[in-house]
Amino acid sequence: MPFPPSKRKRNRQKPRPGTLTITSLMDIFTIILLFLLKSYSAEGDILAVDPKLRLPVSTSRETPRMRLIVQISTDAIIVDGVKVSDLDGVLKGKDLLIKPLLDALNKSAQKTEFIARNNPAVKFTGEVLIQGDRRIPFVVLEKVMFTCGQAGYNSIALAVYSRE
Repeated sequence: MPFPPSKRKRNRQKPRPGTLTITSLMDIFTIILLFLLKSYSAEGDILAVDPKLRLPVSTSRETPRMRLIVQISTDAIIVDGVKVSDLDGVLKGKDLLIKPLLDALNKSAQKTEFIARNNPAVKFTGEVLIQGDRRIPFVVLEKVMFTCGQAGYNSIALAVYSRE
């Protein structure tokens, strides 16, 4: 025969299901948001590389800056996402100057200079970033660099993967 419950157990209230207050959740989400914003790096990958390109590997530690981008794939030369010339024509040509590339670079320089006349914060610096596939012949890279120099883009940088 069981014992009758004591007076304390009889008067005890039944447990209620727990509830969360919205204020505590907002505090937690605010802390998480501030942590993520603080740890966000603005120096991340600002260089979008075409998946078809296989860039060479280097020990360089310099972070890339925003510049005019010239891509040299195994079949074409691309300036700011627009195909300018086929690589076959460049390889067959005996001249160092690539005429379609020169026209595209001059057009880009004129556009930048026009913006610079209207906005003093923008200046034409003559900087170009070449993303060259590691399988292209050096002759093609030499011709592209010569053409960039002829168009006024004298500050040439090559995009590479950093060896870590």
